[in-house]
Amino acid sequence: MEVSVSDDDSQWVRVEKNLASAEDGDGDLLKVEFFEPATFWTEALPLGNGKLGAMVFGGIPLDLIMLNDDTLYTGGPKDWNNPRARDLLPKVREAVREGKFSDATNLASQMLGPYCQLYQPLGAIELELDDSHQRFDPDSYHRQLDLDTATVSVTYTVEDVTYTREYFTSNPQQVLAVRLSADKANSVSFAVTLLSPLQEGPSQTTANQILVRGRAPGDVVDSSVTGHGMAFAVALEVRVGGESGVLEAVDGQILRVQNADWALILLSTSTSFDGPFRSPLLADKDPSQQAIAALKGTEGLAFDALLKSHLNDYQPMFRRLKLRLAKSEIDVLQTEEFAENTVNTATGRSSPRADVEQARIQDSQEVTRPLGENEKTSGVNKGSRKGDAKISTRDRLEGFAEDQDPRMVTLLFQYGRYLMLASSRPGTMVSNLQGIWNKDLSPAWRCVPHININLPMNYWPAETCNLSECHGPLFDVVDTMTINGRITAKVNYGLEGWVGHHNVDIWGQTAPVGGDPVWALWPMGGAWLSLHLWEHYCFTLDKTFLSDRAYPVLKGCAQFLLGWLIEDTNGNLITNPSTSPEHYFVSPDTGNWASVAYASAMDLAIIRELFESLVQANQILGDKDVEFVSKIKITLDRLGPVKLAHDGCLLEWGEDFEDPEVNHRHMSHLFGLFPGHTITHLKTPELCHAAKKSMLKRGEIGPGWSMAWKNALWARLWNEEHAYRMVVRMFRLIGPQETTERYDGGGLYCNLFNAHPPFQIDGNFGFTGAIAEMLLQSDGESLYLLPALPKTAWPFGKVEGLRGRGAATVSMVWEHGVLVEFSIDVDVKSPALKTVHYQERTVNISEVLPSHVYTYNKDLKLQHSRLKVNGFLRSDGNRCRLF
Repeated sequence: MEVSVSDDDSQWVRVEKNLASAEDGDGDLLKVEFFEPATFWTEALPLGNGKLGAMVFGGIPLDLIMLNDDTLYTGGPKDWNNPRARDLLPKVREAVREGKFSDATNLASQMLGPYCQLYQPLGAIELELDDSHQRFDPDSYHRQLDLDTATVSVTYTVEDVTYTREYFTSNPQQVLAVRLSADKANSVSFAVTLLSPLQEGPSQTTANQILVRGRAPGDVVDSSVTGHGMAFAVALEVRVGGESGVLEAVDGQILRVQNADWALILLSTSTSFDGPFRSPLLADKDPSQQAIAALKGTEGLAFDALLKSHLNDYQPMFRRLKLRLAKSEIDVLQTEEFAENTVNTATGRSSPRADVEQARIQDSQEVTRPLGENEKTSGVNKGSRKGDAKISTRDRLEGFAEDQDPRMVTLLFQYGRYLMLASSRPGTMVSNLQGIWNKDLSPAWRCVPHININLPMNYWPAETCNLSECHGPLFDVVDTMTINGRITAKVNYGLEGWVGHHNVDIWGQTAPVGGDPVWALWPMGGAWLSLHLWEHYCFTLDKTFLSDRAYPVLKGCAQFLLGWLIEDTNGNLITNPSTSPEHYFVSPDTGNWASVAYASAMDLAIIRELFESLVQANQILGDKDVEFVSKIKITLDRLGPVKLAHDGCLLEWGEDFEDPEVNHRHMSHLFGLFPGHTITHLKTPELCHAAKKSMLKRGEIGPGWSMAWKNALWARLWNEEHAYRMVVRMFRLIGPQETTERYDGGGLYCNLFNAHPPFQIDGNFGFTGAIAEMLLQSDGESLYLLPALPKTAWPFGKVEGLRGRGAATVSMVWEHGVLVEFSIDVDVKSPALKTVHYQERTVNISEVLPSHVYTYNKDLKLQHSRLKVNGFLRSDGNRCRLF
């Protein structure tokens, strides 16, 4: 509800929100919905509070809720390092210098270590409904995930009774809550069981609780397991309401409810994880006591109270950013947040926009050709019902190739923000390869974070999409890596500083994992993650964070890199050995595929980015580290240059090798373009041209996360056509049984999980981050508005709450593909942020002040500014409205 006052400058305005429902008519844009229960895991709907993950199937007569705990991994801390690597390093370097790249690759394989540990499933709740539910009316069934409330609901009818199930995971109370109810008294009857594939011993059942204890495997090496691992406990409690309701324990494992008006199920989890440096076998924690204590903490709280607490925690963060994309003006102008109100609530006068809102604009032509028939879907069809009122998310996804509905883009964009809030909260573990959702004891790629793209991509939306606090778990894992990484740097390479490679698990592994140097021998992982701390400063301008947390991390990583660089025959400083993640080349000396060379474009781009960030950070902090930063500046001047290949593309390795995989999924050699900042339109136009050639050569097809990266890269090139083509490609329906690893074209499962396939969550986060790049870019000095807006596909739209570097929050509205209005407010005064760019126009914003909202028109002329204090806005002109 919006509460307004008059235009009098002495008055104040505050916006009050109804927490229980979606605001501003966005409710239908923020629902993932189906009209049948889930059969497969990739049809189920995800819930999470950062620690506890749940996948809701919504079945009848048997419902399944699969569970995860973000700390449940195999193994424990151990020594991953390889002392032999230090002796092998000069031999590998010599083979590279002699052009014996196959030999170098073979030698490098001896520098590796053991694989990371595995993320494990926790278990499942089974709800067996009474026999009457087998007669439910299929046409009445509805299952949905509401992104605005972070709740799942299931409704259906059996004869004259309507049944409802409501599910959510509470961050404040650290529980999963499920309420079962009916619109007729005494109608709720079911049995609940708690199961785990890692269970130890029988369940313990009391009158209203079930407790399951279990233990993860010990150290997993290849397919063998050594010893025991982490202990865990899952506690479940049932409460019932209604005069006739009965709750009883059955067979020591089941709780049965009969003839209740409603029932509330609460579940909590705990493990013996006690930090990355302590064995879970030696931890003082008692998981059973902690799980039961969490349930005890909910005593006296009814479902509605738990829900209110959940919404008060979740919605203020989720609602910071709103997005509307539309083909017609009537769709996007249903709310009053961006432009003049249809009716001024203070005066009652209609605005000039009122007449415009009555007209519907014909849908615009699409910006690109339709995809070919073999590119649209994977042949999945559960029966489209577009002729009916019921249109499921599966139907909408399957039809996207034809209608290219912008509302689906909005839904997937906000779904990424939802998943971030569900999988990464302050104090939780870092979001892994599948966030916090995993059903397999042996998941794909061990379900651990992969640093050579997947983990950084998981956090691309954190700052730009106004969820900065969700970035915290990544900083926590970097802190762990700085400790372990110093040991790895010393043992493996004889160097100072700290290093990380391409995998990290809950125990903070920093050494190369096993397998193949093409992925494992890549000591740039720590440097890439370090840049996330610098980015956090750039978006927040938090000097305390920069001084106390980011700078020591950047410096420690730079210390390692100074030692890692060596001189080439031209006097340049380069990396050797060097790989381009997961990408082979043809070795000229043997004709075989190899991976170890020198001076890969990604290595040098990451190093340049980190060194330049360190120099800036030191300057911001008062030039207190003069001697060390002087070394960095000298090294920067000698760092190997960006090179071009014979075909005008960016050179991926130090030499122009034959590429046996020209359509390779990784875009590593374009790091300087995105997510880096060393290749830009204004500073390096010739490199942007080479980057475009590289993108065209790579092609569009790839796993889901690869398409998201390409989307962001095209956005950085300000190429709206190709950026939008990648958007369209992402909306490719992948069947729920398509979980075999493949690289020839990803997409989305019907629950909108991103498909490599199999499921990898980085594609979801990457898509959200890429859409943000299409709408707003920043470099700390300037903001660039709508740099890659597909004007034909999304001619009308508005966005509120995007974040730019310089602690800026930006909102925009556009019509017919042209900017109409934008606003900016800054958290703190930035000495660097000076200009806003839109197409060929610029406006100076160096005088903007914190706690003010400045609004500009389509000509970038300042219209008015308003003072903002504790959520209130005060007008400095003759109008007062919330953007």
